[in-house]
Amino acid sequence: MTKIFLFVSLLIFFISINSLKAQITAELIKKELTGKEWEIVQYETFGMAEDPSPKQLNDKIILNADMTFLIMENGTTYQGKWSVQSPYIFCKLEETNWTRTYKAMSIENQKSIIEYKDADLTKTLYYLALH
Repeated sequence: MTKIFLFVSLLIFFISINSLKAQITAELIKKELTGKEWEIVQYETFGMAEDPSPKQLNDKIILNADMTFLIMENGTTYQGKWSVQSPYIFCKLEETNWTRTYKAMSIENQKSIIEYKDADLTKTLYYLALH
């Protein structure tokens, strides 16, 4: 009986510690990411962080308060509508099937990290810094 009590106590302790971590809410995403130009300063795939290639030097993400976005990726500009369902940011072009779903991993004062998972389920972390 004592072992069960100890196990349950430890389980409750670890659950409460995890719930104390800063949660990324839709409100936090809208407050901290909206209306700012976020430059993509580094990409990480398979644990390998890389600086942008020459083709990616101008890559950026702008989420506007009117729920429109501008994304420049590999020299191509995408503009459309975005929505949020914490911790996910959904970007979609209305005239095509182009969509991106990003997961907000970390939001700080001058830098943030979002994750993109492509059709092959390859995860890429985008390290963002205010431009």
